[in-house]
Amino acid sequence: MAAERQIKMLAFGGDVLVFQSKALSTKARGSEVSFCRFSFNQDSQTFSITERDSIHKDNSAEIEIIHCCAALDQHKRQKVPCVLLRLCKKRASAFKYLLYSICTDVKLHAEFVLMHQIRDGISILQGPTLIWRHDNLVYCASLKDGGVKEVQIPLTVKFMHELPRKIAPSKVHNMLHFIEDAQILDAACLVADAYRSVLQCMMVLSAEDVHGVLKSAVLAATSMKQLVYFEDGLPRDVCVLPYERPMDIQILHTLKNECLIALSFDQGHVCAVWKNTFQVVCCWSAVHLLLVEDFLRCGSDQMLLLFEDCSSSEQINTFLLTDLCGVTHSRGRSDGEVSSTSDAVQENHLLTVQALDSRLQSGLLYLEELQRDVQVKDRLVQQTLSALADLLSGKHHLTPPPEQEGLVSLWDDDDDDGDDAGVVDEVMQTEDAEALLKVGRVWQRVIGQSLIIGVLLMPTNDMSVMDMGVSVVLDGDQSSASPVLNSRTMILPYPSSESEWSLGPSAVKRIRRSDRSVSTLALLSVTDAAPLLTSGSVRFPIMLHYSRHSSGSPAESVRLSQHCGQISLRLKDVADGKFHPRLLQDSKLNTEEAREDLLSLKALLEVWCLLIRCSDHTLADVQLWLQQSLGLQRLTVDPHFTVDPSGVMLFHWEQRSPFQAVLSIYCRDDLPVLHFLQALCDFLPASHDVRLLKSSVRSAGGLAESLQTEIHAVNQGVASVLQRPKEEELNAQGEESGEESQATIESQRLHRLREAWLRDRGRSFDRLHPLLDCTQYSRLTEQLIHTQMKTDEEALMEVANESLKWSI
Repeated sequence: MAAERQIKMLAFGGDVLVFQSKALSTKARGSEVSFCRFSFNQDSQTFSITERDSIHKDNSAEIEIIHCCAALDQHKRQKVPCVLLRLCKKRASAFKYLLYSICTDVKLHAEFVLMHQIRDGISILQGPTLIWRHDNLVYCASLKDGGVKEVQIPLTVKFMHELPRKIAPSKVHNMLHFIEDAQILDAACLVADAYRSVLQCMMVLSAEDVHGVLKSAVLAATSMKQLVYFEDGLPRDVCVLPYERPMDIQILHTLKNECLIALSFDQGHVCAVWKNTFQVVCCWSAVHLLLVEDFLRCGSDQMLLLFEDCSSSEQINTFLLTDLCGVTHSRGRSDGEVSSTSDAVQENHLLTVQALDSRLQSGLLYLEELQRDVQVKDRLVQQTLSALADLLSGKHHLTPPPEQEGLVSLWDDDDDDGDDAGVVDEVMQTEDAEALLKVGRVWQRVIGQSLIIGVLLMPTNDMSVMDMGVSVVLDGDQSSASPVLNSRTMILPYPSSESEWSLGPSAVKRIRRSDRSVSTLALLSVTDAAPLLTSGSVRFPIMLHYSRHSSGSPAESVRLSQHCGQISLRLKDVADGKFHPRLLQDSKLNTEEAREDLLSLKALLEVWCLLIRCSDHTLADVQLWLQQSLGLQRLTVDPHFTVDPSGVMLFHWEQRSPFQAVLSIYCRDDLPVLHFLQALCDFLPASHDVRLLKSSVRSAGGLAESLQTEIHAVNQGVASVLQRPKEEELNAQGEESGEESQATIESQRLHRLREAWLRDRGRSFDRLHPLLDCTQYSRLTEQLIHTQMKTDEEALMEVANESLKWSI
């Protein structure tokens, strides 16, 4: 049996269907046709078998696979993969044909016997209906017809295709013949008559009857190495093809909503053409088969190029999967073998890139000029506000020279250089630094006894800024920049579409102009609210502290302070819950206030980051368990977060892969974390592995150290308790050396129990994780209580024996 009749491949539903005919392992001349379904795995970059089934088996006939394609099943109203089989028996002059479809089951649509072999013009159309040519006659067979039907067409058949709609008939010389109702239409409405003699293959993109006139769009490849685009039968665009003898045309809808035309040629050549530019973009050689489908299941199409003849249906070894828009997966081929582009296309791309680069450089220069103008205007506005504030507070304000601000005087006045230069330089370090940072707004939240102050920082557009902090001034004197209490400051991105880890509680981070990933930042400070509530004041100014490099010496930095706003804090408002985060009560909020609540909670709460892995299968649905079993609610402002409405506790779920995820727990106290870990370990299967990430070890260090200290103290106490019965046992043996009493036997038993407990204790310590498993800790406590009970029991028995001796 020929190799091309043993293996046929079809792209359908994002998978690759491989039909294979194999001889039976018997002496009889029989064979079986089966199919395999291959799906692409992006993690392993391979195609793997997901389904295998048998289609037809015959013990006395040889089965050949003639044709396979996808067709519309009118009964199910969906496309199904179809395959045409031919049964050949020895010494038989006729051939038996079977047409199967494969969906949820294998279904036979047509079965007939012919005296001739089907070779040319085979198509499976909607129905499914099989249609083919033989001796310039057209035949069709389907389940509806119940057999083979000859179509009377008084023409030489060139192409057989489907049109989307029926068209009104017209009698002309070059005709289109409709098989369903034998209607005839002028063929020039699709392709001009001048191209009829050179057409090799064509594809009808659209056909619509508009007021009795056929509006169509057709792609046709000719024997003159041309790809022609026709609209309403007239050529609109022509592309020169790199190869001869085109065989098939396929269309791809890429990820960027662009149309790509893929053409297959004789001798294994393939090329791709952009439909909008009608230029060849890539060429390949030594291609065995070209398939088009959404193999990645991302909503767009990709090309699958197979570079070797598959002799079996067990694996797909050498292939290239690409859409020429950034998606490329290859196996078995080096990068140099993947594709080649024509010189003309490369030259066109180079010219296009150069033109775009020139336009981009011009646009960047214009944008930089606008940014410099905006910076000058912002500094002037800041200087004006600073002068006004100094005037109201009675301070002396010194204006920096115009050159420092990038301004040019319109008068011919001479600049005075002298003693004022040093004063101006000092003032620039204290007053003009306000222009470096722009503050959007200030907010506050009160959770428990903690006050969280948030400052929204606009993107910086000047020198590097570092060592940022926030403080509250009690007496309203902005010259005093000392904080009220020790505060913890951190920087978080705002707004955050994805959950981001904090940049560090020390807040020693740089804000660089070249950092395009963080557009807006929020500076948050956590302090104690009690001193503010008992100070007698209501309004408190907020000071922003930071450092920047000195203009004279980049290695040196100066410390600067800036008044960025004020907060109002009343005891009645705190008691009424005015500053309590509303996000804890209403998880569906998606406002600026909700974003402020989320940032405040992240700044206040300690975080534990757990790495959950499973090497055998996909992870359990932890997010669903958090909502259904624990009653947590998912935040609308950030769906990766779930909140516990009964307490101040947040959970962030980050799915890194189907087999690995990170669960971040935000909480203030250690005990709720232990309770949650116990529930989580009960929910996760035994195959899941949970580890504490190094980034959160500092948060859990106090909890781990306290538990270890407690266990160590318990072990020492147990050792002293168990040592005392052993000493009493030795004393009793010295007094009664000739007699083995019941107390001695019980003491020996107690000694064996102590040694067994010590062995269990050693194994328990070996199994301790950085989180200190609560279950093991409880088991160790139970063993301690059990040992203490045994010790008390032995002591009571010894006292009873002594009393019995004295009574005798």
